[in-house]
Amino acid sequence: MVAVMIFAFALAVVVYFIPSIVAYARRTQNFLAIFLLNLFLGWSLLGWIGSLIWALLDEKKGYAYVQIPVAAPSNNASISPQPRAIMTAPPTPSSTAVFCPHCGHAVGPEDLFCAHCGHALRQPPEK
Repeated sequence: MVAVMIFAFALAVVVYFIPSIVAYARRTQNFLAIFLLNLFLGWSLLGWIGSLIWALLDEKKGYAYVQIPVAAPSNNASISPQPRAIMTAPPTPSSTAVFCPHCGHAVGPEDLFCAHCGHALRQPPEK
């Protein structure tokens, strides 16, 4: 009987600290805060669910989220051995095709900066 009670108590402790275990396993940035919330307010269902959600949504330590442009030029030939064809709309008779002098992508005749590489195409008008 004592062994069953010890097993039930150990199981209850593990279930109680599931949010902290998840935060530790994911190596989250706010592990200590999640652990403290779980420790002191985990007895309430709201505190337990809140610490679990926080553990699942918190960012991991040491990871930097960088947004990489989709059509970034590659300097490594082994990654993309074949050049990609870039589809652009053909110029209409009323407008002329303008290309960025830095990257060669098509830009609008009124654009101040290239949308692909950010190179300044011309000086902004003075007000």
